[in-house]
Amino acid sequence: MVHELYHVDPELAGIRRIEKEDGTYSANCHGHAFFEQVADMVHTYIASRPSPAVFDFLGDDFKTLETKYDGIVGTSFRTFPSFPQRYVERLAEQLPCEADSDGVTMEPLRRAKQPTIYTEDDLHIRQFTKDTSRRLMRKGQFRAA
Repeated sequence: MVHELYHVDPELAGIRRIEKEDGTYSANCHGHAFFEQVADMVHTYIASRPSPAVFDFLGDDFKTLETKYDGIVGTSFRTFPSFPQRYVERLAEQLPCEADSDGVTMEPLRRAKQPTIYTEDDLHIRQFTKDTSRRLMRKGQFRAA
């Protein structure tokens, strides 16, 4: 869980960017520093001696969880089973200046099929079963959080 939550960038919208030693950013969001920082957080958490009741469920398989809790419900993105990713956004003008394009075949980027920005409205509550999942509809002002 720490691993997945650490992907969320605390300062910018979207996925945490991993900086390389030379100061540029890696296209890979699982760099060596990422794993070291996640491991440090997990060790710090374990050293705090949390109540086993908080994490005991992690040892159960799906069927046990479903039986023990009368089902499994969780928050997911509207685009489930896909998830937010860092996308290159299209520029309004796709062609470079003429001096740079001599002898180069240009192919414009396709528009992203998924949103490039997610909000609270993109979160849904889903019920998960062994073979599928379905969005739970709630009346009133209930929202996924």
